[in-house]
Amino acid sequence: MTDEIIRTAVDFLEKVRGEDEVRIKFRKVDGTERIMRCTLNFDKVPRNKIPKDVNLARMLNLLRKFKIIHVFDLDKDDWRSVPFDRADWVETADNRRLTIKR
Repeated sequence: MTDEIIRTAVDFLEKVRGEDEVRIKFRKVDGTERIMRCTLNFDKVPRNKIPKDVNLARMLNLLRKFKIIHVFDLDKDDWRSVPFDRADWVETADNRRLTIKR
C-alpha cells in the first residue's frame, strides 16, 4: 500500500470525487473511530437517494467554512457528513492510502 498526503479539504473532496469508491477513517463527534465505505459516484447511489438539486455553492461553502463533505455511505445506504478536521485517511480501491495532514 502506498502512502500519499492530502493537506486541504478541497484536495480531500477531489480525491474522493475522483474514485469510484473509497474507505475513509475519521473520528466521530463522540470520539469513536469509524471507517466508512463511501462514494460520490451517483451511479452507485440508489435513484431515490440522488439529490434532485446539487447546490455547488452551498457544498463549497460547507467545505471552506466547516471543512465538511457529504458522501454516500454504501453500507448504511444513506448520505453522511465527513469532517475533514477529524479524518485520518482515505483508502482507494487500488489500495492507495491518502493520509490527511493538516
